Amino acid sequence: MEYDFELKVNETVDKFPSSAGKTHIIRRRVPRNVTSRCGVTSGMNQGTAESLRVKTHAEIQTKPALKGTNRSKRFVSLPRYVEVLVVADESMAWFHGDDLRHYLLTLMSVAAMLYRHPSIMNQISIVVVDMLVISEPEEGPKISSNAALTLRNFCTWQRRLNKANDEHPEYWDTAILFTKQDLCGATTCDTLGMADVGTMCDPKRSCSVIEDDGLPSAFTTAHELGHVLNMPHDNVKACEMFGKIKDNHMMSPTLIQIDRSSPWSRCSAAIVTNFLDAGHGDCLLDKPQKLLALPEGSPGTTYSLSRQCELTFGSGSKPCPYMQPCSKLWCTGKTRGQLVCQTRHFPWADGTSCGNNKICYRGACTSRNTTTGWSIKSANGQWAKWGAYGACSRTCGGGVQLAKRECSSPVPENGGKYCEGLRVKYRSCNLETCKHSGKSFREEQCGSFNNFSLNTSRLGPSVMWVPKYSGVSTKDRCKLICRASGTGYFYVLAPKVVDGTLCSPDTSAVCVQGKCFKAGCDGRLSSNVKFDKCGVCGGNNQNCQKFSGVFTKPVHGYNFVITLPVGASNIDIRQRGYRGLVNDDNYLAIKNIHGQYLLNGNYVVSTVSQHIIVNGTTLRYSGTSTAVEKLQAVRPLQEPLIVEVLSVGKMTPPRVRYSYYRTKVKEGKLLKKEGRKHAQNSILADTKKAQLNKLAYQKSSSKWITSDWEECSVSCGNGFQQRLVQCLDSNGKMSGYLEQVFLKILLLLKKKLYNMVVDDRN
Repeated sequence: MEYDFELKVNETVDKFPSSAGKTHIIRRRVPRNVTSRCGVTSGMNQGTAESLRVKTHAEIQTKPALKGTNRSKRFVSLPRYVEVLVVADESMAWFHGDDLRHYLLTLMSVAAMLYRHPSIMNQISIVVVDMLVISEPEEGPKISSNAALTLRNFCTWQRRLNKANDEHPEYWDTAILFTKQDLCGATTCDTLGMADVGTMCDPKRSCSVIEDDGLPSAFTTAHELGHVLNMPHDNVKACEMFGKIKDNHMMSPTLIQIDRSSPWSRCSAAIVTNFLDAGHGDCLLDKPQKLLALPEGSPGTTYSLSRQCELTFGSGSKPCPYMQPCSKLWCTGKTRGQLVCQTRHFPWADGTSCGNNKICYRGACTSRNTTTGWSIKSANGQWAKWGAYGACSRTCGGGVQLAKRECSSPVPENGGKYCEGLRVKYRSCNLETCKHSGKSFREEQCGSFNNFSLNTSRLGPSVMWVPKYSGVSTKDRCKLICRASGTGYFYVLAPKVVDGTLCSPDTSAVCVQGKCFKAGCDGRLSSNVKFDKCGVCGGNNQNCQKFSGVFTKPVHGYNFVITLPVGASNIDIRQRGYRGLVNDDNYLAIKNIHGQYLLNGNYVVSTVSQHIIVNGTTLRYSGTSTAVEKLQAVRPLQEPLIVEVLSVGKMTPPRVRYSYYRTKVKEGKLLKKEGRKHAQNSILADTKKAQLNKLAYQKSSSKWITSDWEECSVSCGNGFQQRLVQCLDSNGKMSGYLEQVFLKILLLLKKKLYNMVVDDRN
């Protein structure tokens, strides 16, 4: 017989799609093909959608907030202590009797030894802080053949018993229930264990259920703990970057026989390292104050070969004769009344006698004097020299180079400590500014997936992808989360953005290996250089000028408020609801100089918050479902924008306040008191326009730009239309010449209104 593993997607978990949220099942079956694998579709795909689980107009839900990640711990190898509560039910007490405590601690000792192996590339200690035996069923969780329900019941039960604070000496990080109950999955009763993936440090869900199957249950325990530590199976797409991985590691989907010289694959080591570096394992950093001592000797010295058969195959089972010693445990059993030999494909326990002065070790019969492992002194590891820095992640705009070192001089041996300290160092590179393309680096990464519809009917073949910022939690900022343009559907298109990508549009911090690091506005990591108020990197605010104003007198429809010029930064526009009302029928709107609405146009408004990207600058909009409607931007605008307020319904008076900063220019080039004037609903008379056209003609470098007429404000009766008239220079910026001529005119952009009679005919 062999172990067969599969994942069961937990559809009730409403969280950010990843490997977390899947229920892990271990199955036992009679082998027909020892190389077979379960058909598991992992959510941890590199370069493709992390999941097709979709949410529309909702905040991204993530795991409950854990301890805050300390940035100094990133890329640092630190000792971790997994504090475990071990629970046994009544069936375990009945089967094992007085040996129950020693048996369970033996299983945990074998699992702990596996986690001390250097192939996991971390210093992880499995410690037992408490053990509970449920003597009366009503005192413990409800245990049944339904593995999933048993797991849920156990998780809830252990949560009530646990202490509230991780600093308490009796607090545990995860709990394991051992039972002799035959556990069943959705279709079969071959289930040997179940746990949720990536739940370590989540006190409500960090737990496992194990069906006791003899000493090999130690490997089941280690495998389940691996899933709790976020390790997927070795055959998932995320592991393909590590090349072909053999099926004899701890996280193989078909657990046949573990390679004890390297029990953990490179993929498992990398994923658990990323999990811990991201701060998800911070509850493991405290050293346990109270723990139970684990047996130090090899399990085979305590449990004879005959007892190993009974523990695995039941009372009366004996070792089969004439079998090769140590490599596989073959034991007698009965099938349809016939005496047969059967195996789980696991070797005899280490320390089992296999001849005169010989014992088993890692599946081979060796001399007792040369055996390593439990009987030899451990050796701690030491760091090797730093490797060379790799290639820069970007050709311009501030990339990142990484250098790594390995714990290989020497490698830890026989349970020795793994190296502590910095394992990766990084530096900035290619800091020169990129040629402006009108898109941010994150936009370009999302755009690289254009026309990639993820094989879902929700999206058309010509889908366009844009970054999603609103609703993304702090710890997910360095994932490539993109939204299908024009829809509410969003996906994780890559588990991490390219190194050097800004963590968010309003910060200078950059992403390095999926984590957010401090950087200056100059793009250099650890730099303290910042933007000043007018958006100048390294500026001192001395050349900044603030412009502000108020708009309070609307007419029905869209009302001009202010034109935000190129270079405007730290923009703050607020529309306070009339008498504190959320719905006062006044809404902020934005359009470009060509008359195209970017926000709340065509009498359609957005109630939810969103980020609007305009030529590389991001505007944060609060949505209309708030008493104070906000539109804000930190970085300088790369093109002028027109702010309006849409007034409809009862025509309650709006109160729009706006302010922004801009770099000062020489006298006569800027309206000095523009910010102190109030925007008015004015009509640019034809005579004035003629005069302006004449002056503009004299200044050949400037020209009038007019937008198309908008729709009439009413469908019948007397209404009005409006269009925008703007004087721009040859660079598309507001003309300074016009400002010189009309110092007393506040608005550079005027409206022309005329009455229009619509014939109301049916």
